[in-house]
Amino acid sequence: GSEVTPLKKTAGIIIFVWIFFSFWAFSKSEVYQLEKSLGGISFSHPFGFDTFGRDVVRLVFRSSALSAFFAALTVISSTFLSILLGNTIALSTPRIRFAMLRGLESFLAFPSLLFALAWAALRGPGWDTLLFALLMGSVPSFVRLIYARSQELLEEPFIEAAKSSGAGRWRIMIKHLIPFQLSLCRVKAPGLFAHALMAEATLTFLGVGAPIGSDTWGSLLIQGKTYLIEAPHIAIGTGIPLLILIMAFQSFSDEISKKTISQH
Repeated sequence: GSEVTPLKKTAGIIIFVWIFFSFWAFSKSEVYQLEKSLGGISFSHPFGFDTFGRDVVRLVFRSSALSAFFAALTVISSTFLSILLGNTIALSTPRIRFAMLRGLESFLAFPSLLFALAWAALRGPGWDTLLFALLMGSVPSFVRLIYARSQELLEEPFIEAAKSSGAGRWRIMIKHLIPFQLSLCRVKAPGLFAHALMAEATLTFLGVGAPIGSDTWGSLLIQGKTYLIEAPHIAIGTGIPLLILIMAFQSFSDEISKKTISQH
């Protein structure tokens, strides 16, 4: 029921601490101390300084706030699009449904990174390229999940009763399908958020993500790679928090999934 497991509690604490310090760091102005450029680890600065003399710990929290905002935007956009497309496919005529499912399968057949690289070749790196890549990586599989759930719900007696009473497709979608699908979205959201954080870091690291000059987790990883020999603390101080946070969100998502399955 409402039991809070130690794993879920630990993950929740990690996420809460990260959110608090990210907003705190983002609200403060950046401090540049060029005389401390690539400075090493100390007690007051456990991960040293970056190439501009900024404290790496504070910089990670500040940069992760921007990455988190974009990841949240991706989760909201992909959820909205997936619910809309999944229900549209389920409620369409058999011929249209067949064509849309084949198109969905064609998107699932190619890695989202290929679409991102192709889009970046046309538009260059930027927020639109990153959003396009993240949506292409998350929406098709999510649409298939929503479609499968819609097919199950459409077989329920209360849906047949709504149809016989004259309810149209949009009314059935909004009043009967979406409320049942929101619990599924709640389960998927933490894992999708973790995927978006990792994808942003990966794509920006590859040069097809956030625009140059933006402080995100991916741009910090680029800096860590550039100064890996002279200042390995940048890569360590950037990579370890990202790994811990993603594991926390995945653990949180797994615990929610287990709870939802046990309730059903």
